[in-house]
Amino acid sequence: MRNLLQFVLFAIIGLVAYNYFYGDEVEKARSEKVISGVKDVFGSIKELAVAEKEKFDAGAYDNVLDKIGHAFEDVQDQSAELGDDFKERLADLSEEQKALQDTIEQKQREGVWSKEAQDKVEEDFRKLIEKSEGLFKEMEK
Repeated sequence: MRNLLQFVLFAIIGLVAYNYFYGDEVEKARSEKVISGVKDVFGSIKELAVAEKEKFDAGAYDNVLDKIGHAFEDVQDQSAELGDDFKERLADLSEEQKALQDTIEQKQREGVWSKEAQDKVEEDFRKLIEKSEGLFKEMEK
């Protein structure tokens, strides 16, 4: 399936390029319109990526991490009757939250924030939230 998609993509690129250089006036105009559209799409994607990076660098996600950390602390403080298993799991999640926050702060200080690093942090962030929700649901029971 992947090879078929690659073939189709290259066929389309080849057809547009052929029409752009060797086609009649109508085909050349269509090819120019396609190329212009592709440029617009990639320009929009670049703008979106830059805006998301600025948002991330500005600390938009820091507040969420702080709230999660405070929630962990509040639960630990208010629940003397929790079993040791819950306390250990809560402490582990708290450590994960602090490590994730440290990673984000380090990347922001360094100014080095690759797409792979962002994806990794976002995935770790999602996992932390899922684990937290699961633990809190178990504690409610």
